[in-house]
Amino acid sequence: MTSQRSHRLRNLGLHIVLLTTGTIFLLPFVWSLSTSLKPLSDLFQVTPSLIPSEVRWENYRDVFVTAPFGRFYMNTIFVTAMRTIGQVFIASMAAFAFSQLHFPGRDALFIVLLTGLMVPEQVLIIPRYVIMREFGWIDSYQGLIIPLMFSAFGAFLLRQFFLGIPRDFLEAAKLEGANPFQIYWQIYVPLARPALTAFGFLVVLWSWNEFLWALIVTNRTDTQVLSVGMALFQGEHFTNNAILLAAANLATFPLLVLFLFFQRQLVEGITLSGLK
Repeated sequence: MTSQRSHRLRNLGLHIVLLTTGTIFLLPFVWSLSTSLKPLSDLFQVTPSLIPSEVRWENYRDVFVTAPFGRFYMNTIFVTAMRTIGQVFIASMAAFAFSQLHFPGRDALFIVLLTGLMVPEQVLIIPRYVIMREFGWIDSYQGLIIPLMFSAFGAFLLRQFFLGIPRDFLEAAKLEGANPFQIYWQIYVPLARPALTAFGFLVVLWSWNEFLWALIVTNRTDTQVLSVGMALFQGEHFTNNAILLAAANLATFPLLVLFLFFQRQLVEGITLSGLK
């Protein structure tokens, strides 16, 4: 009886800690949502208030009036989708080759690949920009997408998962006359769906929030994405924070929905790949 009571007390304490932590992390989002619904007069109050004096849904409408927000949205969705498809496909093929195929210099090439993880992203900005300028891809979707379609981290993550798949599948497929690409596409890709989903979500999250490269390679609003276009909501002398936060909430909402739908696959994929 005493052990049961102590067990319940531990569970209660754990739940209290988790609820408190969750509330603390949720407060900035609640404040952002509240401020996005405030009229302009509430923004100049000396004492800030969480509850707006008047709920002003027009702030969300003004987001699309202040800047071509719809264009930014469509650009971000397209660029994120292309980067995600490219990174998942290329990284999974590399992971399959490094984990299941035997060829000269495989281990040395994998070490070179891992070395790329130690190179800061900022170091590659100037070489990438020069290459994009020579190709004429400045202010283009190609310049936004193609340089960021390769991921050493993705190849490493998926390789860890592929190493856990028994080689019996590979040997059996070879006996049936399947070539390496057929084995990869028809056997290993379906088996690696949890890891591919987890990596795909991480790519979506990273690409949706990517700012530095998009800022450098785009100048026209026709090709700019949300992370860069948000700067248009900041004025030189005055910024309407209600409209700015309304835009930020609209930009964040798709990621929240995506996480709610794929959180189980994300946790499962990260766990099974060995990166707990």
